[in-house]
Amino acid sequence: MHYSKITISGKICTGKSTLFNLLENKLRWPTIHTGQIFRDYVKEHHLNLEKAQEQNEELTKKVDYKVHDMLKNPDGYLLADSWMAGIMADNFPHVLKVLLTCKDEERYGRFAEREKVPLETAKKLVEERQKSWIDRIAKIYHRTDIFDPKNYNLIIDTTHLSSNEILQKVMDSVI
Repeated sequence: MHYSKITISGKICTGKSTLFNLLENKLRWPTIHTGQIFRDYVKEHHLNLEKAQEQNEELTKKVDYKVHDMLKNPDGYLLADSWMAGIMADNFPHVLKVLLTCKDEERYGRFAEREKVPLETAKKLVEERQKSWIDRIAKIYHRTDIFDPKNYNLIIDTTHLSSNEILQKVMDSVI
């Protein structure tokens, strides 16, 4: 199967941004990174990123449906990093929907290292942010299956893989 679009989804600290950056450099496709769109919005409006409920429903839908419309068109290439991108690409056969998974303790450790916080703080922050976001998505879209592997056609457990091994798995699927 030839894919003209790739979505990268997964929980916090599963390696989405790392894979996104590697694919961006390798493929040189146009990109959309919804996390950055939200972070820019939060910064511009002086909101707290840890409190996803402060992001209004209108913005959430606006960004998600923009991604959906970009993924729907089989023409051209696109690389999308978004928790919802795989769901937004449901039933689009030209889209490789990648779900990254990782053991929770490894994710907490990655977050602690990245944010320079103690492991217990990292665990608390990751779980709070994730729960807030998942609850918000459930309220907006009435979906609780965001990270259900059945919604994706490539699932990669990043717990013990190097960045290059993860990249190679995606590249093997794209070709």
